[in-house]
Amino acid sequence: MANITSHDLIERLTLGVATTLEKRPGICDVSLSNFAPAERHKIIAWEQRNTCMLPEDLKNFYLTTNGLLLTWKVNVNETSYPLGRMEVNSIEDLTKISITASTSSMSNNISLADVDYNSDSDDNEDSSEHSPPHFDGRSRIFELDPCNGFGKVCLVYLKATPGLPAQSTEIWFLDRSLTWSFLSANFSTYYRLMLMHVGLPQWQYAFTEVGLNPKAKEWFNLYAPVRLHLDEDIPDSEDNCSNTKSETSSSKVDFGRVFKGKTNEKIPKVKSQASTGLLANKKKPPAGQSITGSKSLTALRHGRGSKPWT
Repeated sequence: MANITSHDLIERLTLGVATTLEKRPGICDVSLSNFAPAERHKIIAWEQRNTCMLPEDLKNFYLTTNGLLLTWKVNVNETSYPLGRMEVNSIEDLTKISITASTSSMSNNISLADVDYNSDSDDNEDSSEHSPPHFDGRSRIFELDPCNGFGKVCLVYLKATPGLPAQSTEIWFLDRSLTWSFLSANFSTYYRLMLMHVGLPQWQYAFTEVGLNPKAKEWFNLYAPVRLHLDEDIPDSEDNCSNTKSETSSSKVDFGRVFKGKTNEKIPKVKSQASTGLLANKKKPPAGQSITGSKSLTALRHGRGSKPWT
């Protein structure tokens, strides 16, 4: 078996995203950092220190590479601007978001736990598909990705019990307004999402109620247009199409019904004129020479009904 370098290993770990990005128009300076695998005793020490068991997929990730950092730039008017960034903190930087973190240096401090309001009924949260994390000790939250300052991707241990090891984890996004948005049920799914979005700025907001801002959508149109199509409300658009079709079909002119009243009036008159002309002349006029006959045929054609274009 041929020896695999660390760079090749990271390249395989990222499914060749770096190589793919280098071939995209306008992208330059693709940088993929190489990190050595985390030592197993450091992982064990982290679990003991935080009273949490790392999920197996994340643990295997750290045993392969102690973190990930892939960045790339775009060339605009011969100037390079940093744009894409994919990052996973190392095991040393997988730090806990403190519930006592203060937002003020005054004596009357406000902590993150204060943003957790006691709900009227805990059953409402349990009945939802994904109940949001809490800062007040019910959850243990660790920063997985600093998101370049516009939020945090967090490894969240839900329903943590003081003094007991926490095991159940989910991946959530915490925006600047301290609002939680669910990303994935495990690290493997989140990792695939990160690669799919190729590190475009603020891609996590695609999973929030706020959504992507217009500037982010412009970059998505260039480098991930399929992702924008996934965000479109397909059922609603189908309903709109069906409504449009029904409105269009209902707005079509039914000529048979429009000319129905005129048909009933014209046909008897045409027949009476034709019969009067035949009785008066007592001779059948030559075809194409009788003015009365030509008028009668024209009137019959239109009065016959429902297809005035034939």
